Amino acid sequence: MWPFILIGKCIALTKPLKEEFDIFFFFPGYAIGGAERVNAEIIKAFSDKKVIIYFTKNSPNNGMKHFFNLPNVTIREINKWADNKYIFWGNLIYRGICSQYINAQSFPPIVFIGQCNFAYKLTPHIKRNIKIHELIHMFDSRFTWVWAPFVKFINTRIIVGEIFKVKFGESYLKEGIPIKYLDRLRIIFYRLEFLPNKRQNRSWNLPLKVYYAGRGGPQKRVWIIVKVIQKCREMNLPISFKLAGSFKNEMPQEFIDNGIYIGELKGGEEMYNFHKQNDILLMTSAWEGFPLVIMEAMSFGAIPLVTNIDAIPEHITNAQNGFLLNNINDENLLVNEIIENLLHLIEHHKNLDIISLNAYQYSLSNFSAEKFQKEYRNVLLEN
Repeated sequence: MWPFILIGKCIALTKPLKEEFDIFFFFPGYAIGGAERVNAEIIKAFSDKKVIIYFTKNSPNNGMKHFFNLPNVTIREINKWADNKYIFWGNLIYRGICSQYINAQSFPPIVFIGQCNFAYKLTPHIKRNIKIHELIHMFDSRFTWVWAPFVKFINTRIIVGEIFKVKFGESYLKEGIPIKYLDRLRIIFYRLEFLPNKRQNRSWNLPLKVYYAGRGGPQKRVWIIVKVIQKCREMNLPISFKLAGSFKNEMPQEFIDNGIYIGELKGGEEMYNFHKQNDILLMTSAWEGFPLVIMEAMSFGAIPLVTNIDAIPEHITNAQNGFLLNNINDENLLVNEIIENLLHLIEHHKNLDIISLNAYQYSLSNFSAEKFQKEYRNVLLEN
């Protein structure tokens, strides 16, 4: 490994950065997603600093890239080398390049890792007087092997809910990581860039408008929503469905043809309008942090109908500002539970406005961008 890293350091010495930076950010990508939007909001908190961002993985789309293009930001995309198994040595060389750039700054910069595999492996090569901070969007024990060897190099690990203190405590014990490192955990809840100054008007007339927006894959389990839609159609329930996101290959062709699946949305106004046009956000995730899409839905008065996992119940109180689904592990039981909830919502659709109001008011009290930015600045800029 070391010869490749040394080559990288030599390349960096011959091709130094043209300017100095206050903060080096490392993010996987800029595709459409809640984690990517949160990463962009963190960048906005440091508009007075010189920032360089390294994107290290191939992004399936560029839906969030425009949020990172700010006047004080320099972007470097190194995925061609850092995310290519056929030239694996490129990843090693870029560890040398990036660590040399960081270590060569006149004043110690700040390094921030947005749950980025490349950056974890970079940490041993960074001078110990340089502070390294990390945001963990969600806990998944399958990825412990990625970050566990590097915990001792990370000064602050930012988590998004109390439940993750427990999960990391259990993980540290299992992996033999000294418990003293749990003191480096810091909770900062997600925030929203935009909070409407009034709640979206909704009639709550039938058919109810149920929707999902986000990614596909094993975490989100969109195929469960597909089963729910098919069962609702068999039962002829007064519900319309709309699905948006980067999971076209997981959709039955008929959903594409009849407009249930509407394709990918960019962030900002496209997503805000999607929340405004629909009533019930349905999510069937197997694991999460606290999804940004739930926060956005609540801010527009849409009602979350979501799995009772991780940090979600820290914000959603069942039947007060949303509804929680408890059959997490048995997909057939989960489908039946969703149908039961939808039947309840149909029967009591005239009473949904109070839950919508509660969701909106909770978002106003807890998801302000000002508080979010202040907390991040306190963590990263503290001496």
